[in-house]
Formats: sequence, C-alpha cells, structure tokens
Amino acid sequence: MTIVQKTLLYVFLAFAILFICLLPLEPYAGNFAIKAIPAISLATLAFIAVTGIRGKLLFASLLFCAAADIALELRIEMSFIIGLGLFLVAHILFIATFSRDFKAQKSKISVIILLVVYAMMMAFVLTPQLQEMAIPVYIYLTAITLMGIFAALRASENDFTLHGAIAFIVSDSILAINKFMMPAPAADYLVMITYYLSLFLIVYSFLKE
Repeated sequence: MTIVQKTLLYVFLAFAILFICLLPLEPYAGNFAIKAIPAISLATLAFIAVTGIRGKLLFASLLFCAAADIALELRIEMSFIIGLGLFLVAHILFIATFSRDFKAQKSKISVIILLVVYAMMMAFVLTPQLQEMAIPVYIYLTAITLMGIFAALRASENDFTLHGAIAFIVSDSILAINKFMMPAPAADYLVMITYYLSLFLIVYSFLKE
C-alpha cells in the first residue's frame, strides 16, 4: 500500500472518529463536511487503488454516499427523501460493482434466504408507521437487500464485501427503527459506527484482492 493510500485511510479513520465524537454537539457549523469526508476519502482510495471499471463504479457509489451524508446533515426541506434517494443510487451502483464478480454459489443460499426474510420482516414491522413513506422505503429496502445478495454472490477471496453489506443493512435498520417506530438507545452512535464500518469493509474487500 502506497503512502497516499495509507494517508487516505488515516483521513477516513480520523474524520469518522471526529464526527462520532461530535454527535452530542449536533447540529454545528460544518458538520456536513466532517460527516462526508470519510466516504470521500474512501472513494478517492477506490479510484486510485482498484483497477478497471470496478474501481470507477466503487468510486461513484461512495461519492453518492457522501452526497447523501451531506443532504441528511443540511436538514433542509425533504432532506430525508433526498438522502434516501442518493443512498438508493449508491446501492444500485454497489450492485453494479459487485455484479462484475458475480458467481452463483450454493454455499451462499442460506445467507440470501436470511437477507430476504430479514427484509420482509423489516417491511412488516415498519409498515404501520410508514404512511406516505411506504413506497420510498419499500423501494430502498429492495435495493439494499439486493445489494446484500450481490455482495454474498461476489466471487472473492474474502467475505469483507458481504460483511460490509450486512453492516450497512444493520445501520439502516437502526435508523429506520429510530425514525419510524421508537427511539433506540444510542441510535446515532450505532448508526454511524456501523455505517462507517460498512464503507470501510466494502472498500477493504477490494484492496485485499
């Protein structure tokens, strides 16, 4: 790993920790930038270190994650819908990235079944609270579940892609429960820790190769 690549990882880690530590002070000036820098640094790292179309797709995926981070932190009108839409595009790009290494694997059938069952369970639990948000949430839930499935079916020497996808699903699950159902203990911390972990694991899975 080159000095530039290591520096980008250090930037990711430093700003991820900084944003999480500053959560009690929300909202504050410049919070959107601090929140987005980890995804931007990983996007840059992917562009530099991951060759071919996969690197470009991963770069685009992470940039959309960063854009979604900014939209959610700006707290403007419809910021949640805008953020949801940007993350939806990010997941579609993640699917496109993972599909480049697609390989049907019988050993992953149980994982796929669990992902589908979990998505159906989340939809069932959230539905009474969603109201006009039902359709957008269902679409997003479908996309992130497909992202997890394509992560599971990615032919790779490691399972970090799948672990990252699962961490992303966990992060969004906590966020959804906290927003639509009931306050979850330490929700903001758990959402951000699992979110940043998911992005790191996805990028690391490609670097590891």
